[in-house]
This record gives sequence, structure tokens and C-alpha cells, in this order.
Amino acid sequence: MTITLRPHAPFSARVDLSQITPAVLGALTARDAEYRQVPYGGRMRALADLFFIEGTGGNGPLVIEIGDIRLDGVGAGLESGEIIVDGEVGAWAGRGMSGGVLRIAGNAGDYLGAELSGGRIEVKGNAGDHAGAATSGSRRGMSGGVLRIHGSAGARLAERQRGGLIVVGGDAGEGLATDMIAGTVAVEGAIGALAGRGMKRGTVFAKIAPVLPAGFVDTGNHDLIALRLLARRIEDLKGLLDGVTSARRIVGDTLLGGQGEVLVVG
Repeated sequence: MTITLRPHAPFSARVDLSQITPAVLGALTARDAEYRQVPYGGRMRALADLFFIEGTGGNGPLVIEIGDIRLDGVGAGLESGEIIVDGEVGAWAGRGMSGGVLRIAGNAGDYLGAELSGGRIEVKGNAGDHAGAATSGSRRGMSGGVLRIHGSAGARLAERQRGGLIVVGGDAGEGLATDMIAGTVAVEGAIGALAGRGMKRGTVFAKIAPVLPAGFVDTGNHDLIALRLLARRIEDLKGLLDGVTSARRIVGDTLLGGQGEVLVVG
């Protein structure tokens, strides 16, 4: 049975839903779910004070009707199951996810999918800064899973990424893949300044050649049959790589001993 949360009214303060997952609500009785406490502004409030709740006690997906930019932490720590948001969400959506699926119909705030290690996040709109990146003070960004952003992403996308796949349908802001260690990022639009600074390894696919720091070396065009294989095997990369057999390969950040690669396929 689907579990549904529908706001009583527009929120006047930020709501932290990082502890609300399908597994948590599915294990509660209707009454226990109503009294479940969540941070709201500077205090705690019962979930039923903020939402109409339907379908607890089941193992179906969690649907949040009428998203709101004040909803923070949606899907954070998700290990299994599915969360669907009919609208936008605030910061920290999907932070630290290790499994399951998070679907967002609108935009998402900063730190979308930060430190993601598994599962899939799909955003129909735009994402804020630090998507798929490390949180403040952490050395590990996204290490696994798939982050699919159909719109554009803000600054510092994939900072300190260690694994997994990020695909952006629009543009990416400045500082893309800063200190990236491994993993793959594909950007179909324009890429902002200072991309790849401190990059160790990993791959960035780009349709438009970005302006890169001095530590990047252009090795020219290469025939890469692997691109065709990737397009066949990974559905999320078909839009960028389908029919592509060669790419301009730029390697860096060599000033720091890095061997990451930016493959320009446009």
C-alpha cells in the first residue's frame, strides 16, 4: 500500500524529514505515525500536525504530495524502497543514501545526493550547489549509485566524488569535479569555470569543451569504441553518447599528479 504525506498548508518554517522513510512509516501503526516527531523550525512537531497521513503499516512507496522548498532531508539515509515527491524539495535530499529510489518532480536544493553510496536519485528540475559532493569537513563525496538531474546543477557538482554516475541534462556550475578521485560525470550543457581543479582520476563527459585549469593536457581526438558500448549498457548515457565513437581527451590535473580525463564528445 502506498504511504502518502499531504501537507495541511504551506510551511512557515523548514521541516527536516531525514528520519522519515518508507521503512520507518511502514513499521508504525497509524497512531504512532501521527505522533512521530520531526524538527520544524527550532522545535519538534508531530508529523500529523504538518501532514495528512495515509497508508502506514504497509511496505509500499512513500509519496509526498505538494513538495516544498522548505522540506529538507527528504530521502536522506534511504536504504531501500521508493520515495516520490510531487514537487520541489529543499536541501540535503538523498544525503547518504545507500539504496532505494528517490524521485523528485521539481527542483532540489543544495547537497542533493551528497555522499550517496548506492541507489538512484532522479530530479526532473534543477539542483542547487554541491550535488553528489562531500559535506563540509568530509573527504568523501558520492561513492556509488546514480544521480540523474534533468535540468541544470549548481556549483561544486561531484566535488570529491569517489564513484558512481552523475548525469546532468543542462548546465553545470563552476568547480565541477573539484578534487574528484573516481567515478563518472556527464554534462550535456555548458560547464562553468574551474572544472576539474585537483582532479586525481575519474571521467567527465562533456558536449561543450570547458575552460580547464593549467594542469590539464589536451591529447587530441581518439577513436574510443568503448563509448558505443557504454551507450548500449548504460541507459542514462544514451542521450550523450549514442552514435559517438571518438572524443577529444584532456587529462589532468597533472600539476597535482592527477590522471583524470575530460572527454569532449560534442
